[in-house]
Amino acid sequence: MSVANPNAASVPPPSDYDVEFRSLADDAWYSVCTVLDGEKLTLKYQNFSDDEDSIFEVKNLKTLDELEKLKDRFRPISPQLQDNECHKVVGGVVVCVSHSFDGSDNRFYDATVDDVVRKEHSFEPGGEMCLCTYIVIMQHGPVAGCLVNKTIESLCLVQSYACLDPNLQLFLKMVKERLQNEPCSTKCAERSPCKKQPPDEEKSNDHSDWPRDDDDLGGYSSVLLIDNLDKNLSPSTIVEFIHTHTSLSVQACVFPSMSSEMYTQGAIVLNCRKDLEKLSKFLDCQNHIIMSKRGRPWVVTQNLSGHDSFALSIQNLMHKYQASFVQVSYSNVAATLVCEDVSASLSSRGCMYNLCEPHHQSTGHVLKVVCPGSEEYTSAKQLRDLFMEFTEHQRGLHKRLAMEERKILQPSQVI
Repeated sequence: MSVANPNAASVPPPSDYDVEFRSLADDAWYSVCTVLDGEKLTLKYQNFSDDEDSIFEVKNLKTLDELEKLKDRFRPISPQLQDNECHKVVGGVVVCVSHSFDGSDNRFYDATVDDVVRKEHSFEPGGEMCLCTYIVIMQHGPVAGCLVNKTIESLCLVQSYACLDPNLQLFLKMVKERLQNEPCSTKCAERSPCKKQPPDEEKSNDHSDWPRDDDDLGGYSSVLLIDNLDKNLSPSTIVEFIHTHTSLSVQACVFPSMSSEMYTQGAIVLNCRKDLEKLSKFLDCQNHIIMSKRGRPWVVTQNLSGHDSFALSIQNLMHKYQASFVQVSYSNVAATLVCEDVSASLSSRGCMYNLCEPHHQSTGHVLKVVCPGSEEYTSAKQLRDLFMEFTEHQRGLHKRLAMEERKILQPSQVI
């Protein structure tokens, strides 16, 4: 049973679903209702059963750092952007966007607006319709670091964090007062591991060991898919370029492409969470664009978890075939040692990945970083936006093809 709250008479009543909480389970934002009962704060998720409630207790928050982390996971509800409000969204603005992984399961994540492709609005009997396209960089979640095209119905305006929910404010105050009055020996006592998680996770009330950014990725690697690469780009060039600008050691591969295609795709593989975050910040930095000597800008399309089947297939091939790149400091020059038999092995096995080219130009002549204010940056940004528009059109064609195939293969099931 919860300890009675001495200020129970002043406890606000349960709120409506007017608070957003960033889940520990999937890092997505959910609308919640807060209920404060003594020293226990319950979060009820909108459109979820009571079985999915998250429960926090004053006694289970052990440090002020944990308290701040909890506080940062709450904010006022983010209202959906209306068609006549699109002028509020410009480059650099943080928005909350809905993202679907299977066409039906929409989840909400924060994103930074990279650019807006303005189009003239249409005016119909139903009202004004915004036809603009918003190019955003996802900030967290499974697609963190990726550029995504969104329309206005997917965007919500993030509100100020200054106005906290009254129930949450009182709960945080109780925790802070308890920690300030608690003896140091109690604060420093060993704590049991946390088992509490939000929806779809095991229930517990101990928050003393919330998930942190560990150095490893649980035995799996993360794969960043890069689009719009030059067809003659070698993996070793990518590896050296990344190492030169970030000091990170990564693995890379370049996929084959059809002769009719002007570009190709590639993948960068990392097995350390900190390295992944560092590389994502470099690749998606708003203050520069990576481009080839031919003027082709890189576009990060996906960040695949090591559990993804496609990511696993890439990792398996690379572990089996790719050369081991060992960075050796020799007279202040990084020398790359490449296994001698890799090229012959790939050739004899007909490997579909171009994993290693022992001879290549200096990366400075093949890839470069361009910054705002230069003509190269302006050109690269225009080409990147054009490529994003092209890929969005491609996705639409794929969906249409799938629908038309279903009509032919399963006519009785198509409405």
